[in-house]
Amino acid sequence: MGLTDPFTGTLYLPDKAMPTGTSPVMLADGQTVAHVQYHFWTVRQRFGILDPAGNLVAEGISRGMMARTYEVTAPSGARVIELRLGFWRPIDGAVVTLAGGRTVEVLKTSIWSDRRFEFAAAGRPFARITPTTGALSFHPDSYAFELTAPVMSALEAISLAQALRTAVRAMRAAASG
Repeated sequence: MGLTDPFTGTLYLPDKAMPTGTSPVMLADGQTVAHVQYHFWTVRQRFGILDPAGNLVAEGISRGMMARTYEVTAPSGARVIELRLGFWRPIDGAVVTLAGGRTVEVLKTSIWSDRRFEFAAAGRPFARITPTTGALSFHPDSYAFELTAPVMSALEAISLAQALRTAVRAMRAAASG
């Protein structure tokens, strides 16, 4: 499976592993297809996406005065995804621009949870993120990302999940502080 090939199936994204600073991204059969690398002491909420061998394939960072845009780029500088949060409803109303320029809408599916999302292209749902752990666990942002149509690549899906995870954590921190 190539990370940049169109993808259908489920990606499992466990929350960060503290000692290593990375967490695996796996298929349903347990095969690791990538790793998310966390940068803990950064103002711009940086993260990296590594291939199974540990090579950097994409890097994400927040942009703007209020971190309303999350941009993920390849080492060459090419866009992988750009997540623009909505103004009144940051998640439900966010727009994602994929590498090829296609846009995808983000829909928060629960008013009580900031851990469930659906995605639509041209008004047609094609994917969803659901939590795989309880909200009160030590790893509340462990996700399953199910894609039912080949709208995006695995790398775009991993990048989007991590950008959303980062944005939600930033909103939680702002609300509690």
